[in-house]
Amino acid sequence: MGRYAYGGRPTCEGCKSIDVRRLHRDKLLQPGRRFSWSWSRNGEPIGNISIETEDAAIVLDYRTRRNGAEWKDIRQRIPITWTACALGGRRPWFICAVYANGRYCGRRAAILYAGGDLFACRHCYGLSYASQSESPRDRNLSQAQKVRMRLGGSPSIFDTFPEKPPRMHWQRYHRLRARATAAEDRTTALLAEWLDKRHPSRLR
Repeated sequence: MGRYAYGGRPTCEGCKSIDVRRLHRDKLLQPGRRFSWSWSRNGEPIGNISIETEDAAIVLDYRTRRNGAEWKDIRQRIPITWTACALGGRRPWFICAVYANGRYCGRRAAILYAGGDLFACRHCYGLSYASQSESPRDRNLSQAQKVRMRLGGSPSIFDTFPEKPPRMHWQRYHRLRARATAAEDRTTALLAEWLDKRHPSRLR
């Protein structure tokens, strides 16, 4: 099971996961392939699985155990469906083919999580995002930092905003910069509001 958020619910970020978009981007969904997939945390390996690809599915082979019990061998088949993109091409989705609370899921999902013995969507495991447990100030700060690091810069909002990376379209760069600037402005406003409440006499 994944690590828990402040509210007590396990988080998506605390679980091992597989992302069909990354598999597609890395050209790993061609039928007949077999490869390994691994995870790490803080530079240390925390698990690996074997993946086989079929015409409209992937098959996972791995071992798991919970709470110190005996190891279990798992072989899980995950169907894949495709939808058309607005500008051409196709987009893959996993089909969450597990039963939760006695009901078959069947949801389309880009990411499945190992919140238990099987990989399933976040709804089946009741997972929350870590950002849902953050304060509005921290959430906006995190958004701004992610954009800065995505552009190759420092996460500090006090540093100079990073330049446009090579081969990135200017329109996309300006959109990301506007998103980061708006998040930084909200962070500053919320921080000032928090300081006013903690120290109401600071501006007198």
